[in-house]
Amino acid sequence: MVQNIQRKFMFLYLNTGGGHVSAARVLKQSIEDSYDTAAVELLNGFDRSNSHLKLFFEKGYHAALTFAPGAFSLIYEAAKLRFTQASFSKIIKPTTSVSLEKKFREYGVTDVVSFHFALTTSAVSAIRRLGNTIRLSVVVTDPFTAPPAWFYEKNIQYYVYSQQAKNDAVTNCGIPEHKISVAPFLIGKKFLTPCNPEELLIYKKKHGFPVNKKLVLLAGGGEGLPGAFAIVTECAKNKAKFSLAVVCGRDKATYNNLKLLKLAYPYLDLHVFGFVSFMDELIKSCDCAVIKAGPATLMEVLHSKKPVIISTYIHGQELGNVRFAVEHNCGWFIQKPKAIFEKINNLFSDDQYYDKIQSALEKLPIEINNEKFARILMENR
Repeated sequence: MVQNIQRKFMFLYLNTGGGHVSAARVLKQSIEDSYDTAAVELLNGFDRSNSHLKLFFEKGYHAALTFAPGAFSLIYEAAKLRFTQASFSKIIKPTTSVSLEKKFREYGVTDVVSFHFALTTSAVSAIRRLGNTIRLSVVVTDPFTAPPAWFYEKNIQYYVYSQQAKNDAVTNCGIPEHKISVAPFLIGKKFLTPCNPEELLIYKKKHGFPVNKKLVLLAGGGEGLPGAFAIVTECAKNKAKFSLAVVCGRDKATYNNLKLLKLAYPYLDLHVFGFVSFMDELIKSCDCAVIKAGPATLMEVLHSKKPVIISTYIHGQELGNVRFAVEHNCGWFIQKPKAIFEKINNLFSDDQYYDKIQSALEKLPIEINNEKFARILMENR
């Protein structure tokens, strides 16, 4: 334990997908486990006075990805422009920076860490009004292809997960090289421990999965997996011999529709979940996962040594995640439900092929070390 440091952190996040808040929670736990004189407060950056922004970012994010991905692509491309970023900052800052300033003062923070690019400029403004006595840093939760909006501010400390992200920030966004550090990827503690055969049997029995069947997990973070219903329907039509576990998250419509589908196809071994707190048990139980290319879910699956099929990704920012899985021969990008079903069948029917993927998973160049990240952050004085 480190006994001689007094630090009060505030971690800022938004509920746009699960990657931002999950990384914040992991780092909070790691700091508080290792440094008994450090405390961390999590804060959703949009409070009641910013309810319109909260609605736009959190509900609008889900709606755009689910119903209008083309519109999201246009927004993403426009957000690359410095003019767009500056205009957007002017809209957010007037109310957000005031509410953040109040929170920083009330909590008596020494350090602020932003886990969402939309909050960083407001945090800069709030800290400036408080006399620039608070250290500010940003954890960029997109590992490989981070949107330029992350790097709007030039003179604060950034932490990224890959050399690729660092190079892009320096070359394309003008961030001074000494202001950006490559740090280990953050994933939940529960995912770090390998699953032995006895534990696997316990998990399968606990969640009602047959022990003698292959299991496919469909998951897409807190908002569920777009297109999950079509994929499961394809499996039902083809009388899939494997089991299916679908995590719908906040997507109640898909949850209800899958429950009805389960009644219509009683021979399909289908298990439907809403929002769960045991994702680690589901990932460790599965033999293959079909996911959206969110960084948290992707790294949790790959670190658990499970082959991954990516059925969808966010335009631009998650492209690097797709490429990472495909280029390291442990995953595939497949959009059509029929092709997804065929790939799963191919994977499960050829032991040699499955073993080859397992070998590739063992060699993945991923550094995951929550304690090291905590140490790096604590050493930033």
